[in-house]
Amino acid sequence: MLVGCRRDQHAGVTRVGRFLLVVWAAGGNVAPSAGLATALVGRGHRVHVLGPPVLQTRFEAAGCTFTTFDRAREAGQVEVDVFDDNLLGWNRFISGTRLADDVKAELDREAEDVVVVDCALSAALSATEASGVPVAVLVHVLYQPSVEGEGAAQWDPTRPLVDATRRHLGLDGLDPGRHVLAEVWNRASLALACQPEAFDVPLTFRPTNLRYVGPIFEQAPLRPTATERPLLLVSFSTTNMRQGSVVQRVLDAAASLDADVLCTLGGVELDGLRVPPNVTVEEWVPHRDVLARASAVVTHAGLSTVMVALADGVPLVCLPLGRDQPWNAERVATLGLGRSLDRDAPVGDVRAAIEDVLSDPCYRQEAQRMAGVISGYGNGKAAVSELEALL
Repeated sequence: MLVGCRRDQHAGVTRVGRFLLVVWAAGGNVAPSAGLATALVGRGHRVHVLGPPVLQTRFEAAGCTFTTFDRAREAGQVEVDVFDDNLLGWNRFISGTRLADDVKAELDREAEDVVVVDCALSAALSATEASGVPVAVLVHVLYQPSVEGEGAAQWDPTRPLVDATRRHLGLDGLDPGRHVLAEVWNRASLALACQPEAFDVPLTFRPTNLRYVGPIFEQAPLRPTATERPLLLVSFSTTNMRQGSVVQRVLDAAASLDADVLCTLGGVELDGLRVPPNVTVEEWVPHRDVLARASAVVTHAGLSTVMVALADGVPLVCLPLGRDQPWNAERVATLGLGRSLDRDAPVGDVRAAIEDVLSDPCYRQEAQRMAGVISGYGNGKAAVSELEALL
């Protein structure tokens, strides 16, 4: 059964495709997959999703069908629910044979035209490679630092797990002379980088399968609206990265600003926050409802948050907590889209950076210029066009 509108309502669709998306719940990685699913369904394609139970309702609301993992189990957290405390468990999940077998079983159960896989799930990419079905890797981190920069080596310790899974599937091991992610991603039919090429670090070598398709949102950006009093959005990770002390210093820095401040916690419990009178703290607020009238965003610099802010032309103050966030913060600063500080920056430095971004019009001008670049990718249209070419 097809999900979405009838085929004859979509001019330019040569045929309706059957797409399988393989996803996992790691925070900001979900939004591009959900946005892409929405865009594909909107074109009349059938979209089926394989992932953890926690994401089922979200994707079904987008018009997809959903199957939960059978053999694979996302790893549990070890200490105070911090993802990074159990990296071995998570690496076993994303690179191991159980996930590969789940993907293989799903492809054996029902034929698919194209499989789209979250860029971290090497086992799913290998399973699809073994099946012979065209596969696109959805890259929700900066592409160049992941394959060429210093960060490229971070995934190399997973090589034994990746190669064991590939042998399990009857595939050759990876080239030992190449970084793991570069090798895995290059084997896909397409690598869809969910960022503007202008935001990424320039590549030394550009793979033939790489396509920059821009950020993909579940909701379209809104038109900016003028406000009499600046609104500062404070938004850190939707996963626990021990950000409590950082958020507190940001709120302390904002206390003396002539601005209204909205701090969204993203589902992370931060007990004991001291909240100044000009600050409102909410568990969750759709950023699309706020950014059109925001003057700046203070953030951990997850790529999803950075892209959604820039899509609305809002400059940033970045205090990266870890993972890929320092790469994103560095690009924000290098491109004049805002400021970047160390996560341990004192209150005075944080206040000065916020005041700088609020008072210097150059930051907003550059952010608005990047918003125009992002708009040109069509919020999923570029990605859908690339995927439809595989049908």
